[in-house]
Amino acid sequence: MTVIERPKVLFFDINETTLDMNAVKTAIADTLGNNADLVPVWFAQLLHHSLVDCATNQYHDFSEIGAASLAMVAHSQGMTLSMEEAKSAISGPMTSLPAHDDVTEGLTRLKQAGYTLVAFSNSAEAGLNKQLHQAGIRQHFDAVLSVSTMKRYKPFPDVYQWAVETMGVDTHESMMVAAHGWDVSGAKAAGLQTAFIERPGKMMYPLGLTPDLSVSDFLALASALNA
Repeated sequence: MTVIERPKVLFFDINETTLDMNAVKTAIADTLGNNADLVPVWFAQLLHHSLVDCATNQYHDFSEIGAASLAMVAHSQGMTLSMEEAKSAISGPMTSLPAHDDVTEGLTRLKQAGYTLVAFSNSAEAGLNKQLHQAGIRQHFDAVLSVSTMKRYKPFPDVYQWAVETMGVDTHESMMVAAHGWDVSGAKAAGLQTAFIERPGKMMYPLGLTPDLSVSDFLALASALNA
């Protein structure tokens, strides 16, 4: 796969794509009776109900939906978990995640090559900035965009359109970088170029839109973009 034209702006998904989520996964598993098999169930519920919010013209912060989803998964296992308990289980680990080992060097190379780098996440703005500062990578990004401004979640096309307009570029001059097939497909449908990061256990949605690039990590992305 080749990039049609050199993008000007690279938009990076944060959770799992840029930051290592293992601490959150461990916390979720511990809360659900040390059952790691329920972690992907929780994440699927989180994504599902973010879309339910959009479909019903509601908006709750991603962390709130995450807590609600955790309470629901706990209930399915015969456990009772209050919203406060669910929020407490998630909030600490979520704001202290490390970046993947390849991220700092990859972002540095891309920045030096002249790309504009943007953090673009479904996470709420305050938590997102805290995550990036805690991981020690905030300085690599020229801008930080949260869907909390739009009160609508990726992968809806108008969210990607808002992001590129905010950065003053067209969709074809932009590239969405993500380890989630749904994010890549959403961005591709909105007209952006896309790069899928092949984090362990992640694969593109087989029925989704094909990314322009599919690479192992940020270093491979930098090489593919001649950085």
